Amino acid sequence: MDLRRAAVGLQRAIGEKFGVKSRIKTGASGDLTVLVNGQSVFNYKKEGGMPGMDVLLQRIAAQQQAG
Repeated sequence: MDLRRAAVGLQRAIGEKFGVKSRIKTGASGDLTVLVNGQSVFNYKKEGGMPGMDVLLQRIAAQQQAG
């Protein structure tokens, strides 16, 4: 999987769905971290893989509701 390509698509989807800016950090070692409002929503290395876009968007929705 091309993590940089996935990151760009995910960042676009987060902006469109939630109207917030996100930060996607990628690393040389295949790491990818998704930050929304400064809080980590997902880390590829810690979770051992990439969930589907719908799972990530659900996590962000839950974070937004929790405020």
